[in-house]
Amino acid sequence: MPRRRNHYPRSTRTPPEDFAQRLERFKEVSGLSWRELARHLRISPVTLWRWRNGVRPHPRHLGALYDLAEEFGLLGTLTTGIADCGGLAGT
Repeated sequence: MPRRRNHYPRSTRTPPEDFAQRLERFKEVSGLSWRELARHLRISPVTLWRWRNGVRPHPRHLGALYDLAEEFGLLGTLTTGIADCGGLAGT
């Protein structure tokens, strides 16, 4: 049986300006290591490192990240403001 695809509004397919912070926050609250997160997304750990350093993810990868976040019940950490999801210390 094929995996059901979720379709998010086009606006959520563009990563927000603070995407690197949101990705860090998602990693923290999900309890995944960077390697585990990369494995779930079927990307290399180097790609995650690039995202953390300012490179924007491809919309297809962003959609996969949103799907994973939804499975974990953590979609809000990526799609709402940092202040709305607990924030990061020092930001």
